[in-house]
Amino acid sequence: MKRVVMDTNSLVAARWKRSGSSSALMELCIEGCVRALVTRQIESENRSILKKVKPPAGYWKMLECFYDSAEVVTELPTIRLADDAEDDKYLECAVGGNADYVISSDRHLLVHDGFRGIRVCKSHEFFRENPELEVVVERK
Repeated sequence: MKRVVMDTNSLVAARWKRSGSSSALMELCIEGCVRALVTRQIESENRSILKKVKPPAGYWKMLECFYDSAEVVTELPTIRLADDAEDDKYLECAVGGNADYVISSDRHLLVHDGFRGIRVCKSHEFFRENPELEVVVERK
């Protein structure tokens, strides 16, 4: 099973485009086809930012299911790599949780593609690289 860390901008994208690839990836995590990895710090930041974009009730329910299905990573290495220090927490979660992917559209994270064998890419690239999962989404 693929293990992914979704950054805040991916979750915001899912809020605005429910038919998009970020939303589809969240659904796959909820269904147990992909394992989402989070830390309590990331979850707290996500909730704070998402409150500002005023998601509808259906999205909040989806977000709750996403976090209920996620694996909480607690053993975190210290990484100081990203140009934006706020982005290091995603790399720490990915390394600590043995992630395959960090899903982001943030240029500060995207430049670290391949760090410790972790693919850093946008959600639509994740599906292009994992077409078997795109089929699962299309069947829904």
